[in-house]
Amino acid sequence: MNKDKIPKIKPELGGGLRDYLPKDMIPRQKILDTIRGVFESFGFLPIDTPAIEKKVILTGGDPEFKKQLFEIKSPDGEGDLALRFDLTVPLARVVSAYPNEIKKPFKRYQVGKVFRGERSQAGRFKEFLQFDADIVGAPSVLADAEIVVLMNETLTRLGVKNFLIRINNRKILNGLAEFAGFKEEKTGEVLRAIDKLDRDGWSSVEKDLSIKLKSKDSIKAIKEFINLSISGEPLVRAGKIMKKSPTASMGVEELERISGYLKAYGIPEKNWKIDFSVARGLGYYTGPVFEAVLKDLPQIGSIFSGGRYDDLVARFGGQTIPATGASVGVDRLFAAIEKLGLVDSQTSIAKVIVLNFDENCVEYVAEITAKLRRAGIATNLYLGQEKSLKGQLAYAISEGYEYVVLAGSEEKSSAKVQVKNIKLRTQTTVSLKDIEKGIVINTKINLS
Repeated sequence: MNKDKIPKIKPELGGGLRDYLPKDMIPRQKILDTIRGVFESFGFLPIDTPAIEKKVILTGGDPEFKKQLFEIKSPDGEGDLALRFDLTVPLARVVSAYPNEIKKPFKRYQVGKVFRGERSQAGRFKEFLQFDADIVGAPSVLADAEIVVLMNETLTRLGVKNFLIRINNRKILNGLAEFAGFKEEKTGEVLRAIDKLDRDGWSSVEKDLSIKLKSKDSIKAIKEFINLSISGEPLVRAGKIMKKSPTASMGVEELERISGYLKAYGIPEKNWKIDFSVARGLGYYTGPVFEAVLKDLPQIGSIFSGGRYDDLVARFGGQTIPATGASVGVDRLFAAIEKLGLVDSQTSIAKVIVLNFDENCVEYVAEITAKLRRAGIATNLYLGQEKSLKGQLAYAISEGYEYVVLAGSEEKSSAKVQVKNIKLRTQTTVSLKDIEKGIVINTKINLS
C-alpha cells in the first residue's frame, strides 16, 4: 500500500481514559508500593485473576444487573465474556473454585485494572486501577474493624491528612422500609438514591425519592433517619427509633462493637464516624459498609470503600462464606492528591547518570556504569545523540539527576572519574575502586 495514501490518525484517547507519563508514573508507583507495604504489614497475601470473566460470573445471572459492562463476544463460541468491573466478584469465584487450596480465614490483596462503561466526569474513568484487601472466612465484625483500621493506616501513610471514614450497616438500611413506611421491594431503589447524597445533595435525592415513593411522609422519615448522623450518639438514637426491626437492631449492635474496636485500636475519632447516609451502590453488601472521603475534595467522591458481603461466594453454588473488604480507587486517589498538591513529580528514578561525551572512552564509561550498578546504585548511562559535554550536562540537569559522573581520556588514564553534585554544585575526583564500592564524594550512597 502506498504510504502517502495511509490516513494520518490523531493520537488521542477516548473519553474516561488516561495516559501516565514518567512524571506521573513514578509517584503513582510510590503510591502502589506504599499501599502494598501497608497491606502486607497487616498479613494480606497477593493473588491475581484475569481481566476477562464470563459475563454470567460478573452479573450473577441477574437480568436487572445495572452496571454498564464492556462485553466481549468470544470467537470460540465459549459464551459471552466481559471485562471485570471490580476485583471482588472474581475473588468470590476464586474462593469457590479452590476450596482446598485457600485456607480460611484468608486475607488477600490484589491490584489490577477494572472497567466500567460510565459517563466520564471528574475522578471517574472507564478504565482504572483498583487495589483491594479482603478477609474471607471471618464472621466477626472485628474483621470489619480491621478493614477500617487498614483504610486509616493506608491513607495516613500516603500523607493524606484531612480524610473521614464513614461507616454504616446495610442491616440498618434494610430496616428502613418498615421505619419509613414504604414497600420493602423499593428498598434497593431507595438505597441507590441515598447513595448519591454526598455527591448530589439532599434536594436532588429528595426529588429522586419523590418519583420512586410518591409519599411525603416516607421521604420525611428517610430524611429524619439520615439526620441521625449529624448530632452526637447516633447509634443510641438509631437503636431507639429502629427497635421494631430485629435486622436493623442487629446492625446497630454491630456498629456499636465496631466503634469499640476502633477505639481499642487507637484510631483517631476525627478520622471516622457513623454515617447513616452511606449506602454503597453494589447490591451484594450484607452488613457493615464503609467509605473514605477527602474533606478538602468532597466532590471527587469516595477514594477507599467497601463492606461486608457474606452471600457473594454462595452465588457460585458453594456454601455461604463470610467476607469483608475494601478497595482503593488508585486513579481517583491519584487525581485527588494531585489536586491537593501532594504529588511530587519526577522525571527520573535513577539519581546518577554517567555522561558519554568522548568517543575514546565509551568502554570506560560502560565499565563505570556497571560498577555503580553492582554497588547497588541506580544509574543511567547517557545514550542520546547529543555529543557535547555541555549538552549532556544540560540534559542531566533538566531530568533532575542529583549526581553526574564524568570521564574523559584523562580520567581513563588515571582510573578515576569526576563526580558532580548538581544540588551542591561541587565536583570531586573519585577513584574507580571507590566507585566500585559505591563511594561517591567520600560518602557511601544508596540511591538504588
